[in-house]
Amino acid sequence: IPHISNFTDFDPLQQIEGLTVHFLEQVQSLDGFQTLILPGSKNTWFDLDWLHRQGWTKAIQRFAENGGNVLGICGGYQMMGTQVQDPQGLEGTPGETPGLGLLPVKTVLKAPKTTTRTQFEWHGIPGQGYEIHMGQTTVDGAAALFDIRARNRQTVDDRDGCQLAGGRLAGTYLHGLFDSPDITRKWLECWGLHKTVVNATNGPDTRDRAYDQLADHMAQHIDLEAIRRLIPNL
Repeated sequence: IPHISNFTDFDPLQQIEGLTVHFLEQVQSLDGFQTLILPGSKNTWFDLDWLHRQGWTKAIQRFAENGGNVLGICGGYQMMGTQVQDPQGLEGTPGETPGLGLLPVKTVLKAPKTTTRTQFEWHGIPGQGYEIHMGQTTVDGAAALFDIRARNRQTVDDRDGCQLAGGRLAGTYLHGLFDSPDITRKWLECWGLHKTVVNATNGPDTRDRAYDQLADHMAQHIDLEAIRRLIPNL
């Protein structure tokens, strides 16, 4: 989608041996894919309209009808619903746009923006992620996806997301889902990828090691003392 956000959501999946992740832009047949993930968006309103205009809507609906797994994350979750309303024109001209119709949810875009670190459980498996979204989503008669245990270290008893067809169609506001190896392993099992090996290296620890390596490389090859002398009062 044109305004895709939070690319790091998919880093852990790309590190798993035997699992191939494709970023698709041009409309094409989804036959042969195991799962479709609709990512977060910096402008849900525009990107949902873009899906309709490009012809992705029918392709996605056909994939879901034929038994494909579809997961929506944040803006992607909003797009999976029946309607996205923007009465205040926060992302464009005020109005409403029909969603993909895969989940019985409606979203109203409104301030303030939610920004939280979030701890959750899924089938008894603990995980953590973060929420950064504008809008409120209401679920009509379908099961929630996750049990929320804490936001910004404050204990809560809440629910997030929506699921149908035994979880084959699902949406959530949580980013960073795949940073928890146990959660990733459970997702892959639900998607029919039972033999895929997930270990502790498929997560944020890998990014942390990369940052440490970059810091060590810079410390080795940059004259930090010379830089300090060039900056007054440091």
